Amino acid sequence: MNDCEGFGMDRRMLMAAIMSVVVGAEVVPGARAEEQYEAFFGTAAPPTSYGGYGGNAEEDAKYTFEYPAGWKPSVPNKTEKGTQGIDCRITNPRNKGQTITVITFGRAGEDNKSFRVTDIDLTIQGFAGADYDLQDALSMESNRVNTEREVEGSMYYDVEIDSPDVTYLLSVTVKYGKVFALFVKSPTRSFTTDQEKLRHVVETFKTL
Repeated sequence: MNDCEGFGMDRRMLMAAIMSVVVGAEVVPGARAEEQYEAFFGTAAPPTSYGGYGGNAEEDAKYTFEYPAGWKPSVPNKTEKGTQGIDCRITNPRNKGQTITVITFGRAGEDNKSFRVTDIDLTIQGFAGADYDLQDALSMESNRVNTEREVEGSMYYDVEIDSPDVTYLLSVTVKYGKVFALFVKSPTRSFTTDQEKLRHVVETFKTL
């Protein structure tokens, strides 16, 4: 009795099984599993009415973005909302150094004309006052890329900041008389591997 027969399978059955795998693989040549994402909808509510956070419901949402499935949203408290403007925070449970944070603050006037992002670098310096990791990234940055994009009539100022320890992807815009700022943070050592899904967060970020 040969080895194949010992497992109740003759040579013909073994070859048929191999061929079925090959044929199955040829149905979708070069296919790979696409990264899965979940949609987040933020309400940008003021601290005085803050009892929760946004989620997967579009009702009353002021902004949205897609984040990797499996990442965990947490509820900012009223102090974080009131003093730092944190409206949303989402963390990768497998790499807690990877986070998504959205900050909203201010009233820029009903027509948005009393606040303009005229100097994105100065605007980022202002945000750094409440984020020590961003302060360190700015002080040790090895490269910075500034770009602009227009989505449905609104301008978005996107910035990538590289440093030895941490990499930031930022996107800043103004709408509803408020400033909306998205921060995607990752340890630099894992940024290269995960950058596709991290950039996807920024690419899908928009006000509603």
